[in-house]
Parts: sequence; C-alpha cells; structure tokens
Amino acid sequence: MYAPTPRACLRPWLWYTVILCVGSLTVFGSVAADPGGSVVASNDDTSLFIWWLGHGAQVLAEALGFGPGQTGSLLFTESMNTLGGGVNGAWNTSLAGFAILLAPVTWLAGPIVSYNLLILAFPVLGSLATAVLFRRFLDRVPAFIAAGGVGFSSYVIAQLGGHPNLGYIVTPPLTAWVILALLDLGRTTTPHGRSLLRRRRLWLLGGGFGVLLGFQFYVSTEVLAGTFLAALCFLASLAVFGRRLFGARPWLALGLGSAIAGIIALLCAIPLLVTMTGPNAPSGAIRPHGVWNTDLLDPFLPAAPAWLSFGVSPLPRIMDIDPAELGAYVGAPALAAAVLIVIGLGRRSAHAAPVRIAGATGLLVFLLALGSPVLLGGRVFVDTGPFALIEAIPVLNNILPMRLVLHTTIALFAVLGIGVQWALKHRRLRRARALLILLVLAAVAVIPGPQTAHEVTVPAFYTESIAEVVPAGSVVKTFPRPLAWAEPHADEAMVWQSVSGFRYRETGGYFIGSSPESPVTYSAPEDALDELLHGSVFDGEPMPDADSPEVASAIADLRESGVDFIVLAPEAPLLPGGEGEYAEFLDTAVGDPIFTDEGVRVYRLDQ
Repeated sequence: MYAPTPRACLRPWLWYTVILCVGSLTVFGSVAADPGGSVVASNDDTSLFIWWLGHGAQVLAEALGFGPGQTGSLLFTESMNTLGGGVNGAWNTSLAGFAILLAPVTWLAGPIVSYNLLILAFPVLGSLATAVLFRRFLDRVPAFIAAGGVGFSSYVIAQLGGHPNLGYIVTPPLTAWVILALLDLGRTTTPHGRSLLRRRRLWLLGGGFGVLLGFQFYVSTEVLAGTFLAALCFLASLAVFGRRLFGARPWLALGLGSAIAGIIALLCAIPLLVTMTGPNAPSGAIRPHGVWNTDLLDPFLPAAPAWLSFGVSPLPRIMDIDPAELGAYVGAPALAAAVLIVIGLGRRSAHAAPVRIAGATGLLVFLLALGSPVLLGGRVFVDTGPFALIEAIPVLNNILPMRLVLHTTIALFAVLGIGVQWALKHRRLRRARALLILLVLAAVAVIPGPQTAHEVTVPAFYTESIAEVVPAGSVVKTFPRPLAWAEPHADEAMVWQSVSGFRYRETGGYFIGSSPESPVTYSAPEDALDELLHGSVFDGEPMPDADSPEVASAIADLRESGVDFIVLAPEAPLLPGGEGEYAEFLDTAVGDPIFTDEGVRVYRLDQ
C-alpha cells in the first residue's frame, strides 16, 4: 500500500467546496445577481454592517497614507453620532476582522459588495469547518453531508438575513476539533525521541487555537461567549461519556494547550478589551431578559429560511422578534432520527461514545437556549430555566439564548452524520434503509429555499458629485436619519456615508452605546430639530411651522453645534410625511438648497 498524495487528499475537499459554493449561490442567488445593489434581510441591520465594513477599509487606507486621516480608529469613531461623542466599536458588531481582510474588495467594489461576499462565503466556510470536526469520527461522505446540514441550517441562513457576525460559525466546530486533538495528543505515548515533536504539536495546536479565538473577538464576542458555554457542556459530556477514553495525561495536555490559546487570544484582544472600557460604552444589559428565548416548539415549526415556511413562525412572542433570530427549526424528521440513533447506537456499538457525547452536549446547550422562563407555544411553561444562571453573570448576561441554537445544531448534525454512516454501511438491513428514508425526509424538511433580496437605495450624489459639494470632514445631518428600526431601508443613510468613502461625519447613527439619560442606547440622540419633528415622524402629526421661532432656534442650535450641511433624500424609502413636505419645510426653515440633483437636496448651514 502507498500513502495518498496531498493532491489526492485535497481533491475531495475541493469538489466539496465547489458543491457548497453552488449551494450558496442557489440560496443567495438574488444578491449574487446584483451584489452591489441589493441585500437579503427583513431588517436593516445590513446597513450597520455595510457601514462598519466601509469604516474598517477607510481606517486601513488612512493608516497606509491614503485619505485625510479623519475617520478615527478601527474600534472608536466619531464618523457617526458625531454630536453625541462617537461610537464605541468594541461594543458594536463592527466585523473589524473581516473589514480589514476585505478592505481591497471594499476599495475596488464598495462595501455593499464586501457585505454580500460575506453572505455568500459564510455557509461555505461554516460547512468546511464543521466537516473538519466531523471527519474525526466520520467517514468522508457522511461527514460532508452532515457538515453541509450545519452550514446551510436554519440558524445560519436566518442569521445571514442581516446578521453576518452571527452567521460566521467557523470558531465553534474548530473549538471542538482542537479540544479533541489536544486530548488525543495527551493519549499518545511519547518515547524519548518523540517528546520534542509532541511539545511542538502542543504549541502549534494551542497557538493556532489562540489565533482563531483572537480573530473571533473581532467578529462577534457573543458567538465567542456562546462557544465558551457550549465548550463547557462539551467538556462535561466528555468527562461523563468519554472517561474510559481519556486519562489524566490527555486532560493535562488540554489544559496546557488551552492556557497557551487563552494567553494568545487575550493578547490579540487587548485593543478591543481596552476600548470596551472607553467612552460611550453601554452600562447595562444590552437586551432585556426573557424576550429572545427559544420556544420548545421552535425546532418543530419552520421559520423563514426553510422552503416549507410561510415566512414567519406562527408562535406568539413576548414582543416582535426579527425573523433573522428564528433559526431553531430542524424539523420533526431530524429530531425523530436523532432520537432513534441515540437509542440504537448509544449503547453497544462502535459509535456509542461519539453518539452519547454529541447527544448530551446538544441537550445541555439546548436547555440553555430555552432561556428563562421556558416557553411552550408562546406561554410560560417553567418560570425559571437554567439560563437564569447565565443572566446572573456579568458580560455573559448579554448573550441572547436564541443564538445558542447554533451549538445544538452542530451537535444534532453530528448525531445525524453518525446515523448516515451506520445506515450506509448496513443498508441491506431493513432498519438501516428505514433510517435512510427518515434522514432523506429530514433533509427535505430543513432545506432552505432561495432567499429574497431587496434593493439598497443609494442616491447617485454619494458616488458622483459629493466631493464637489461637501468638503472633506464636514458634519452632515441627513434626512431620513437612521432610525434603528428592524425593517428594510430604516438606516440606509449609513450606507450612503459608507459608499461616499466617509467624506463627512454624520450626526445620526444606529449603534449600541449609552447616554447620560440612558444606560443603553441604540441610536444617536435626537437634536432640537429632531424633537420638533418627532410627532410627524412617529405619531402622524403635521409638520411643524417652518417659520416658527422654535424651528429657527433648532436650526441655530445645529449651526452652533458645528453642523455644516443638511442633506435630504426626498425620494428615499421611509421618509416620513407627504410628498415634498420635507423639502418644503427645509426650504423655508433653512433657505434655498445649494444642490438639487442626483437624488438629494443639500442645504448649507455654515454661512
């Protein structure tokens, strides 16, 4: 026999990657056809991420000597919320890691293209990372099938409808892989001549793990925190069901490798951790507890990503929840198959240990994902769930329990992958063929349908004439201003600033921060003009009298605070008021605009 060449080993992975890419293009074909002008989302968190991708690229450009050097640092900026003290990017989902990696794409094609590239790539990367984990205990075909189920799961596709930071799932499966690799390293005998090689591998695994965790800090700290909780559940399951496999030395190797990784990750995270203690950081829990809880029926009822879904989950909620969070659906056939696999293979079989470990890990994490209280059909089933312990821990209390279903999904598909492998090897048996049929039904029930995109509205002014009208570094108030609403187009003013290359600073903004009046805020505070217009925006009241002293005073306050321009996009979606009302109001209150073309009206205040 001969050892396979690296090319032979790599070839199946390359074909698998091609298949995954085709799958991603099928699901997100609507944005692949128009990557620079559309996004898939039922919210407008997309504008937030497009803004941060553009911000990171601009910061890097200025660090390299291209640009005026006024954008701020990677993690703190006054480019938005400029009158309110700026934005602490360490507390926001800034995608700083990918913003730097994709900076060349952003420079050449714009931040919307960079955003959509992430959406197309993340199911592929998540599937590949999960396949690396599953190959530790599965043959290639079952591992690839099960890993694809994770990468294109309801959780991933739902979160990619506006939350790419949460759809990047590479770290959780690779964390489990490193844990197993370190334990295996401790199990190997170490003759005198191989001890040095073993130590080098320990440093290699620990160092690589540290870099992985360090990068995750700059993508999503919430996924990192959730991975920590899932890893604890995984270790507990290993200790109970894998105790015959691992003695003291493997656990020592795991401890040493984890210590190396932890030190490296913390060194990578120092800039972020220091910034987190800086200005405009939230001083309370970011989200109220008890709202983003997984209902016990969520795994059974198809939500938006699945082709079987009618668009939203029929379950009542404590408050309206973004469909991007409804990713717990796996389908009754998959759950039934998992139960049969655990019962049938979890006792005396070659798969007993991995089935038990995966099943126990998934169950433990799912108990946390239920949140507190535990809900059944939208009603309180148990007043206090295990997640109440997490809510009592600072920092970890910012995790939304719904998002922990990522880790239960990985565990579930590990069990299903084991079932696929057993059924394929015993397909002559009647029960094996029955299991294969059930697994096919499970795949059909959970497969995502093509996701629908909507157009991103960007007035031509921001890519054409802005440099001739607005001097670099100017402070601009935009109408419509970012509103932090969970619906399309609500925050597109942020996209306009990003595609302009951050030529100006914006008074508005959609972000997580704080103010003297509130420990947690989600948008820039209203200025005096916003307060006068508040009723017409939110309550349907008529526009205020543009000639009134109150309006004149509000305009004067804007001038005194340093606002140079007001830019109105009169045809932008979600601009409140009737047709032409805002233009007529500003024409009277401020004066004739200095520019009226390319989808905007620009009013100068610094004169």
